[in-house]
Amino acid sequence: MIKITKNTKGFTLIELLVVISIIGILSSFSVVSLNSARVKARDALRKGDMAQIRTALSLYSFENERYPICGTWDGTLADFGATIGDAVDDGSWCYLNGLGADLTAGARPIMMVMPLDPQNSDNLASTNNTYIYRYVTDAAGSQYALVYTLEEGGEKMIRGW
Repeated sequence: MIKITKNTKGFTLIELLVVISIIGILSSFSVVSLNSARVKARDALRKGDMAQIRTALSLYSFENERYPICGTWDGTLADFGATIGDAVDDGSWCYLNGLGADLTAGARPIMMVMPLDPQNSDNLASTNNTYIYRYVTDAAGSQYALVYTLEEGGEKMIRGW
């Protein structure tokens, strides 16, 4: 006569499903908090970029007695005319081609490269028209506006004169 013994080692299917479900729930919480940290990091980078540009603009103004001239200043608009667009004299075009050309040119450039938004690495409106750095000055170069958008906080502007 053969004796059959029940093997009680191992886990049941129900136990495995419960453990896998708990691991899935815990990992979804970590992904949500990780995304929040990424948003905050990108916003911190944007704020740092703008502080760097503002310092560079102060240096440029000290040396040239004006800010780099670009765009069409409009004091009636919230962004002072730093419009989103890739055409000449749009605010995003002025950021790279007007401001960028003046700050990175010459034998002793104030900046080596222009910082770009972490979600728009070419600063083109056709790539991303929300997260884009923009710049405009009045005709005399006596005042400027830098405009950017935070993921947590919306559109921000730095105005200098």
